[in-house]
Amino acid sequence: MKSMDTIDPISIDPVEVSGIRELTALIRNDVRRHTGGRVHNLTVVMTGTHVVLEGFCSSFHSYQLAQHAAMRAAEDFSIDNRIEVL
Repeated sequence: MKSMDTIDPISIDPVEVSGIRELTALIRNDVRRHTGGRVHNLTVVMTGTHVVLEGFCSSFHSYQLAQHAAMRAAEDFSIDNRIEVL
């Protein structure tokens, strides 16, 4: 068993990070556009094969619009919609 001091660092490909940033920005912009900005404190995070949406809105309709916009933009990724309807 390795100690914390001897764990190999994780190699992150800069091109992959750039692609993730572009995809999350695209999803965030599409969600904002399709919801008319009705999702507040919107964050979009990639976790492996999932796109996580977080924030809050005042109607289930806005929640659904955000879900569908993210699904269209993310194509091959699963969407984990954690937007709260208040």
